[in-house]
Amino acid sequence: MNIAIIGAGLSGTNIYNLLKKDGNDVKLFEKARGSGGRCSTRYVNDKLIDHGTPYFHAKDKAFINFCEQKVKEDILVKKDNSYYPLKGMNKLCSSLLDKDDFYKNTKIVSCKNIDNKWHLSDENGISYHPFDKLIITIPTPQILDLNIELPFNIEEKLKTVTYESIATLLIYSYTFKNIMNQKLLNDSSFNKIVDNSLKYDYENFSSYVLHLNPTICKEKNLTNKDDIKEYIENKVYEILNLKLEDDFHIMPHFWKYANVTKSIDDKYIYDEKLSLGICGDFFKGDNLESSYLSSKRLYEEKLI
Repeated sequence: MNIAIIGAGLSGTNIYNLLKKDGNDVKLFEKARGSGGRCSTRYVNDKLIDHGTPYFHAKDKAFINFCEQKVKEDILVKKDNSYYPLKGMNKLCSSLLDKDDFYKNTKIVSCKNIDNKWHLSDENGISYHPFDKLIITIPTPQILDLNIELPFNIEEKLKTVTYESIATLLIYSYTFKNIMNQKLLNDSSFNKIVDNSLKYDYENFSSYVLHLNPTICKEKNLTNKDDIKEYIENKVYEILNLKLEDDFHIMPHFWKYANVTKSIDDKYIYDEKLSLGICGDFFKGDNLESSYLSSKRLYEEKLI
């Protein structure tokens, strides 16, 4: 069976892996330059900086089993009941992929069901077809932006999902620099500050990811990278009297659909007539575990 998947976060890569093991011909399309979604890793020469999810917890037995398998594969390491990446958080997703089936830097903009076959087109007008089934795992606003005819009930469900945005500043230096000051950590402007270099036990390399409080992002309308950089730099200087640009390389980032604030109370969506499935972290939750479970349940209950 020929199957197309849009989105290479954990939902997309996991369901790709499950379908591929069944002998299906599966193609995975991702608009970014690599897999991972919020499990993203930046490469700075030979150093790794996880600028999305830094670590996570697992509660569901199925997800725990998945994570423990990744520990055995040296993708994750378990510390204090949390899972940390061993070789970059993006490896959690890329380890599930065959690169020959992965179309990165490919933004799908149109999905047409013609004679019970799916025909996809990207933003450059390149077509991909035919596919017997289509699985979509991207955030709901991006699904609604696709040129696709969705049944009314599915469209209405997707419209109920809401998100909050988060702005981050990734900073790094090729010398040891410590900014983990209690005043900074306790400031309400920041949701969290991650010492990335501590995770990887780097010597003579410091890297941190400063996550702004989502409320601040909304109040200050921080969506532009230059504005994010300026705001966080000023806030750090105000608190620590420290000019980040004097000691660090700086990379701002804006996560438009960072956290799900209202999810769909289902495990997934599947339309038998259209052979269309939708899964992701916006079903019964808002985190990495929800993303995994949604894709797993869609596969087990509708696609085997």
